[in-house]
Amino acid sequence: MSQSLKKGIEALLFLASRKSVGVTELAQALDINKSTAFRILDTFLEANMVEKAKHTQKYKLGPAILKLSEQYYKNYSVIDAAKPLMDRLAVEIRESVHLCVCANSKAVVIEQTMSDSRLVVNAKIGDIEPLYCSAVGKCLVAFALEEDRAKMLSGITYEAHTDKTICSAEEFNSELERVRAQGWAIDNGELSEHVRCVAVPILDEKGTCRYSLGASGAMSRMTQEKIERIIPLMLKTAASIIN
Repeated sequence: MSQSLKKGIEALLFLASRKSVGVTELAQALDINKSTAFRILDTFLEANMVEKAKHTQKYKLGPAILKLSEQYYKNYSVIDAAKPLMDRLAVEIRESVHLCVCANSKAVVIEQTMSDSRLVVNAKIGDIEPLYCSAVGKCLVAFALEEDRAKMLSGITYEAHTDKTICSAEEFNSELERVRAQGWAIDNGELSEHVRCVAVPILDEKGTCRYSLGASGAMSRMTQEKIERIIPLMLKTAASIIN
């Protein structure tokens, strides 16, 4: 971890332990000079992570921190609802199941249930997958709000993982149209040549996708016939997670 990032995190944690903090107090607590403390606070101020009181010139945590904490608890709420349903789905389809969110133009696994199949394809919690060549990533982009989708797309750097990987924005946009039309996505050996994954969006009451539900298996097991059988089960599970 870089020293500047480490000091920034330490500054936030120190602010969280106090009602308000001045530049000098923060500098002394972190053992840094006042100019460095001011730069840290000024950066956080610009991002709404801290607020500055005009009458005292002291800083306290800002509204962006509340937004982060709200999302943290929302994720846990969704995980609590999703986990037993994911466990049941994994038993039904005999493949590994994972729940993902989008962060920094990547799909991030926040929960998973392993399959009991002999050849297990398992996405671990914390694993990161590209949006453009993972089924879960395609769902997150395809069913996002237009403004959010534009941000996701702007952060993508295309890189070939197999000879089937989507490697251009034009090709990816065409794929997103197909995903929206059919209501689910597939990674047909695009990230790993021996693995096929399918995913469905988890839509809230406004029809917005913040999470996606994926199932991964070996190419030999994830046949077209099996995919056609499990997609309705996955869509039903996704709807139950929100409801």
